[in-house]
Amino acid sequence: MISPGQKISVWIDQGLAVLAEGADGVRRRSQLRAFRRFVLIHASVRSVLWLWFGSAPGSFGIEGGANLVAAGVVALSGVLAFWHRSELLAPRVALPALVWQALATYPVTDNHFVLELLAVALLCLVGKRSRRDETLVLSSLRWLTVIVLFHTGLSKLLYGHYFQGDFLAFMVGQGGRFADLFGLLLPAGEVARLQGYDALRTGAGPYRVDSLPLLLMSNFVWISEMALAVLLVVRRTRLLAAACAMLLVLVIQLGARELGFALLFVNLLLLFTTDGNRRVLPFVVAIYLYSLAAVFGWLPGGDWLQAGWL
Repeated sequence: MISPGQKISVWIDQGLAVLAEGADGVRRRSQLRAFRRFVLIHASVRSVLWLWFGSAPGSFGIEGGANLVAAGVVALSGVLAFWHRSELLAPRVALPALVWQALATYPVTDNHFVLELLAVALLCLVGKRSRRDETLVLSSLRWLTVIVLFHTGLSKLLYGHYFQGDFLAFMVGQGGRFADLFGLLLPAGEVARLQGYDALRTGAGPYRVDSLPLLLMSNFVWISEMALAVLLVVRRTRLLAAACAMLLVLVIQLGARELGFALLFVNLLLLFTTDGNRRVLPFVVAIYLYSLAAVFGWLPGGDWLQAGWL
């Protein structure tokens, strides 16, 4: 007789197997290697930028010193990921530092950072000789992507302020990077009206606009996120759904100057392809190098990039 624990284990294996098809052992290893290198470089750059903008130069106290150590450990893991002998060790080196960063930023820990932390934690499960580990980790990363994408749409649905465009109107009223994107769908007079409200004052509003483009965009986003998440699970529609999801993420996130999350989620979506992560890795590394140089003032674009990382 099968115990409840065994039944749950079988159900988990069956669920993971749904997204495990489409790659042989060599391709799985290549995918995971490229994604491992990406996510640790991503974590390294983010850690350096958190350190750069979160600590006053030359004034590292106990917390500041710990931030410096954590950033150094994560950066070391990014280097280790590019050596075959140490690539499996690299996420295990990074994970304690990332956990410390999560605890240090609690309770305002960024949800983008939590996604990064979960991805690194899953990569720690890959062993040296077990192909089953690689299959389970790859399928787990794919499921993580599906769940996050579906949840973003579901949360908008349950939130209830996307049906009439209230939330997007509110974001336009707050100004900043989201206003730069969604404000394009509104007349200048409407943007001025929304930005004239004091959001902290009771009764400010109304955050309602007579704009069909904004209304369509507001509902298109949450419907697309949920639908594309489902289509990622179906093998026949998986590649098309991944491509559409990447386009959606890039348009919205880059329009809102969320560069860090855009690159992270696009690379998660590339795990649904056979070789996408390896092909884009050199370009992504170049973007990160440019980001660091620009934020430090050595190249143009630092203000735009700073907004997208912090």
